[in-house]
Amino acid sequence: MLNQILAFTWKDLKVFFKDPGAVALIFLQPFMFIVVMSYALGGLFERGKDPIPILVVNQDEGTRATAIIRQLDEMEAFRVETAWEGQPLTRERAEKLIIEGKRSLALVFPPDFSEVLEQLPGAAPRRTPVLAIVDPATSSQFVEPVLGTLQGLIERSTYTAMMPRGLDYLFTQLAPQIPPEQREAFKARAQEAMSGGLLGGEEPVITLERTAPPGMRVEKLPNAFQQNVPGYTIYGVFWIVSLLTASVLQEKREGTFRRLLAAPLSRAVMLAGKLLPYYLINLIQIAIMLGASRWLFGLSLGRSPFALVTVSLAVAAAATGLGMLVAALVRTEAQAGGLTVLLLLTMSALGGCFVPRFIMPDWLRTLGLLTPHAWALDAYQDLLVRGYGLREVWPKVGALTAFAAAFFGLGVWRFRFD
Repeated sequence: MLNQILAFTWKDLKVFFKDPGAVALIFLQPFMFIVVMSYALGGLFERGKDPIPILVVNQDEGTRATAIIRQLDEMEAFRVETAWEGQPLTRERAEKLIIEGKRSLALVFPPDFSEVLEQLPGAAPRRTPVLAIVDPATSSQFVEPVLGTLQGLIERSTYTAMMPRGLDYLFTQLAPQIPPEQREAFKARAQEAMSGGLLGGEEPVITLERTAPPGMRVEKLPNAFQQNVPGYTIYGVFWIVSLLTASVLQEKREGTFRRLLAAPLSRAVMLAGKLLPYYLINLIQIAIMLGASRWLFGLSLGRSPFALVTVSLAVAAAATGLGMLVAALVRTEAQAGGLTVLLLLTMSALGGCFVPRFIMPDWLRTLGLLTPHAWALDAYQDLLVRGYGLREVWPKVGALTAFAAAFFGLGVWRFRFD
């Protein structure tokens, strides 16, 4: 019995290793996925590596904001940027960088920041906000730690600035010549000056206000579904590559293409007839994913249905084109399975479908632009989260169309009907 088992084992091993391309892909696929995801998430697991970049605009005419910025920059988790290309940042420049997708978060300290912190107790309280300008498509799980840390630094700076003045106020007002019956009232006022809101009861004098760059019309901050639905929809749509490749290989194996070549049909017509059903399947899949998310989770589908349809048409074309290219390159089912998994997992990871691209190193974000997934995800988030229309997403639609044309062109060039 053992000999029989070993014979079957040896036979299958010989069959497996007879296809070197499939052997290489089955080992390369997990390795590439490990490499990409490790670099993408490296900053989350290694202290001081790939810190989150934060744009900071310091308009403060005093020194208090500078001290907070320095403390923020000293933390290993963050990298503070007060200049861009050698020029000090302005609010307008920071907003433009966020709109262009180069950064996701900017802090703006107002001109009267120090003055408000150093105001005297007892007077009518003045308040001023620190603005946190955030790309609405940025995951809150990465934004909230930054804002929480900043809030803590502001509160500590507030107490540091207010405490000496509160104590001076206390001892001045409670001088010996003050009648004893008035001291409790003065003491209560001094305590109010040094606790709670510091010069204003429960409301702090420095507030942290979250906003979006102009043009990003966001009624509320994105939830988990607005973050995940576009990414995993794109990830799922590109798995049409596997179905299309398997169908083409079956047609070749059964000789269907050879028989069709004898018919009065051009090769272009045969290929178009083969690809069109899968293109339509992609569109149905996108419609179901977005429609179900709208119905079940209340997902906003944006302000421009026409733009959403246009982006979806381009995404489906890119996915079908990639299926055409893979079908033209592989010769066996084993090669098709290995190459499909390798391409789709790697491209999805680089494109930001699994983790936000803004937490990746700069070189990995740039590399992600070589995938249609990155352009598709940005386009969907422009529509669903940032409130854009067709005019703003048109360049991304153009990029997806270019990917589709390149995939189709290379696929048709390499395609063989036998």
